[in-house]
Amino acid sequence: MDLTAWLLRHTPVRPLVVTTIGGTAARLAVEREIRQRGWRCARNPAEANLLVVAGPETDAMAPFSNAVWQLVPVPRVRVEISGDAGVAAALTAAERQLRSVERQRVSAAPPTEHHEPEPEAESAHTDHAIHDHGAREHGPPPQHEMPREGHGDHTESHDQHTHHGGHDMSGHDMGGMSMPGGIPMADRADDRDGLKLDRLTVPLGPILPDWPAGLIVRVTLHGDVIQDAEVETVQEHGHGPDLVRFWDTVSPDRTRVTAQRLDSCARLLSVAGWEYAATLAYRLRDEALAGRDNARELSKWARRIRRSRTLRWSLSGLGSDRRETGRGDAADRLYRWLDEALGETPAEPDDPNAVLEALPALLAGTELAAARLIIASLDPDLERMQAAHG
Repeated sequence: MDLTAWLLRHTPVRPLVVTTIGGTAARLAVEREIRQRGWRCARNPAEANLLVVAGPETDAMAPFSNAVWQLVPVPRVRVEISGDAGVAAALTAAERQLRSVERQRVSAAPPTEHHEPEPEAESAHTDHAIHDHGAREHGPPPQHEMPREGHGDHTESHDQHTHHGGHDMSGHDMGGMSMPGGIPMADRADDRDGLKLDRLTVPLGPILPDWPAGLIVRVTLHGDVIQDAEVETVQEHGHGPDLVRFWDTVSPDRTRVTAQRLDSCARLLSVAGWEYAATLAYRLRDEALAGRDNARELSKWARRIRRSRTLRWSLSGLGSDRRETGRGDAADRLYRWLDEALGETPAEPDDPNAVLEALPALLAGTELAAARLIIASLDPDLERMQAAHG
């Protein structure tokens, strides 16, 4: 028996889902299919063997997804799913490629051995493209290795636009730091206590688990404490107002509010480390979108969330903002989502522009782990941004 073939047949599928702006429908369909298949999602490229790009991959987003693809080890497959139709067929075809000895040998071969691109796998839907070729067809390799949880891609995009922050990031080259061998070196600066500490600029996003699609937050760190932050979005010129927003297509309103708030709750709970509660929230979300009556189970789940002292302790005081934008701290925002999901209070739509405006001040002085929780508790939906770009 061929050992390689045996290993490929028995290796578990570990998908890493990359969501683009406008990809909410595709993301939800992919997450539902992944859960039904019993696959466990990867938390970073090193754990993944299947890269799923959910949503339209624009020129602005492509450099980031391509850089992540180059960090995924062999055996690997990449599939691009732009809509919510044909997801099961696309993932089945991707799994078949992942377990194919011939295709994985081609994928593992050095670039010089790729005489011609491999044909795409069969797909029943024209919106899906599956790739198993080498990294050379996805642009130059990234200069920096993608950090683990809490750090984003270091690849720059000429199409991304700075909306908030103290200065323009174009030509910035990691805050002017020297980069021997492509590795950013820390600068020195005074911290809040007047001590000289390493000062390093680190981008968070746009590709992180349970992260708002298209969001980049560039933070300046003193140790693991954020000194300041700048917010950007990965969007095409004129992309905002004409984008079809998934949540606006869901009806009735009660279903839309319940499903959207459960989606936000699940992402926050996942970042907080409560995977079991997050998985239940995702399932309840999908049941709500399917029109199933799960009010009793939803109430039981919400009571369990509210009773968790550990969760309250983890979120209390984080990102505290008494303005209309923040509505309290991270714990307050979670409990408001629960009330709205249950229909106990009217839903109040969040303004993503206002959230992005407030974000730098909310992140200043926090640690990286706390910053992830704050951003997850705000969960800005960039598909709703009304500002035109360009």
